[in-house]
Amino acid sequence: MKLQIDRKVIGDGYPTYIIAEIGINHNGDEAVARRLIDAAVEAKADAVKFQKRHLPSLYRQELLDHPEKYEQNFQYMIPLLKKIELSDESYVRLRNYCDEKGISFLCTPFDKVSADFLKKIDVHAYKIASADLTNSSLLQHIGSFKKPMILSTGMSSWEEVETAVAVMKKTGSQFALLHCKSVYPVWPRDVNLHMINRLRQYGVPVGYSGHEVGITISLVAASMGANIIEKHVTLDKKMEGPDHKLSLEPHELRRLIRDIRVADESIGNTKRIMLRGEVMNREVFGKSLIAACKIAKGGLITSEMVDVMGPGKGLAPDKMEKLIGLKAKRDIQAGDFFLDNDISDLEEVSFNAVFESHWGLVARYSDFKEMMVYKPRIIEFHLAEMDLHNTVVPDEAYDCGLVVHAPEYLGEKLMDLCSLNEELRKKSAKLVRDVIGVTCLLAKQFKGTPKVIAHPGAMSFQGKLDKKLLRMALSRSLAEIREDPDAVSVELLFENLPPYPWYFGGQWKGNYFMSADEITDFCKENQMKICFDLSHSALYCNAKEIDLAKQIKTMLPYTSHLHLADGYGLDGEGVQFGEGSIDLKSIIPLFKNFQGSWIPEIWRGHLNNGYAFLEALNYLKQYHVF
Repeated sequence: MKLQIDRKVIGDGYPTYIIAEIGINHNGDEAVARRLIDAAVEAKADAVKFQKRHLPSLYRQELLDHPEKYEQNFQYMIPLLKKIELSDESYVRLRNYCDEKGISFLCTPFDKVSADFLKKIDVHAYKIASADLTNSSLLQHIGSFKKPMILSTGMSSWEEVETAVAVMKKTGSQFALLHCKSVYPVWPRDVNLHMINRLRQYGVPVGYSGHEVGITISLVAASMGANIIEKHVTLDKKMEGPDHKLSLEPHELRRLIRDIRVADESIGNTKRIMLRGEVMNREVFGKSLIAACKIAKGGLITSEMVDVMGPGKGLAPDKMEKLIGLKAKRDIQAGDFFLDNDISDLEEVSFNAVFESHWGLVARYSDFKEMMVYKPRIIEFHLAEMDLHNTVVPDEAYDCGLVVHAPEYLGEKLMDLCSLNEELRKKSAKLVRDVIGVTCLLAKQFKGTPKVIAHPGAMSFQGKLDKKLLRMALSRSLAEIREDPDAVSVELLFENLPPYPWYFGGQWKGNYFMSADEITDFCKENQMKICFDLSHSALYCNAKEIDLAKQIKTMLPYTSHLHLADGYGLDGEGVQFGEGSIDLKSIIPLFKNFQGSWIPEIWRGHLNNGYAFLEALNYLKQYHVF
């Protein structure tokens, strides 16, 4: 159920494809046509659509010469069509102008001569007007071009729709269907948007071509899952011509597209994933299964041995039936949480036999020894601010590399090395220097040069911040950090950031250190590398509609350490592999020649003895990359 026009993919799970229908609203004036293209570009439409007619192929010469002999509608339309038809040279120039402006050029040919002309100028896709849905010879002719086609279904019976679909499928061309009511304007009571769902039975993208006044019905169609929205646009509704009154003026088109993009985000997909804020709230307010008494390893777990209490850090209460009747895999103390490990059959493997590279796990001081049981080649401590005052140096040496992640919070504020508030910036730089000091203490018990990871910051709760000023602030912070004598003993890495992270107070906005270009420019200037977070980068690419693979290829030469996890949407970071929307089959192999260290960073993965981390490692085995 996908269709590709130019660089855009159309179908379920992709942004609504929005066509600004210029049609004949240029009134035969090429300059007006260009202004309409500009309006569509400014509104961020995906395509503009024109109409092309070769009138001698459409009507008998007598009708063209003497429309006054015919009914009133012919007396009006024939002279108008003759007056407003653009020259072939104008179409060529407008096609090229669309390329310059970065918007796709679509056109409706009303006859074979026009279709052949559009083929010569390489139109991106053909639109079939409702009046030609039954014109099988035209459908077959254009279908032979093997270019994408969009068919409107107005003024047609269901049997005629079925016939047109059958004709199209025989041509082998990609096509989409648009629900349409071909009256100008159509009243809301007559629109019948349920037809969008009925048209889906043909297994092709389905959309809506709107002839109503205003934006509401088109917006509703998009929220119902229409893959394409087509709407007429005009410079002024008072202009002469049949379509101007029902068209949108530029400010209305901008509003419609803005609201459709909101609808796109709210529709999401059928994969149910908890928001990061929901996970945090579930942990605080949720309930867990806990041991009501001591249970020895190998002992049978009965219902009397299990209580339900908060917080939500262990097995959820709905796992009770799976737990009861099992034998305990470990010694369990009264009050201990039952864990996923207690009911799972997750394959236990030696990950050092699977991964040849420098793989590792995340730990806190409190669960460090639990993670070391798996014999990681590196361990990454994630510190909270209070940990800086209560450093826990291991009492034995480990044949393992060390990575330390700086706290994200500084008192009641976010740690922010890019802050335009000089006091906060300096405190943040001092915090990183303190982390370096702690790292040097911990490093005595580990192998190799330790790495220190810090978030640059640059987050705002409201408003947009100046990238140039943020970069200057980060450079000052880096210079201050490097003044610390211990700084030469560690490898300092800044981490690429997500576009809309969750911190206290709600969701914030990222302003810097997200795009490949700005990150690599900073690295080159300051001779440093980064910690590359895959899910952060995926969310940024989703927000900007850019290619994740290209981002990775650009940043990988400047990467010393990887945080690997799946992601979805604009803020779904740290998701378990296979639960997000990253195309892992094409993305994971990009890391094949990576020589640095890496960890699976699944959100809250340290809980349950690192169960989610082990799931991630088991998932990554299949790629034979690391």
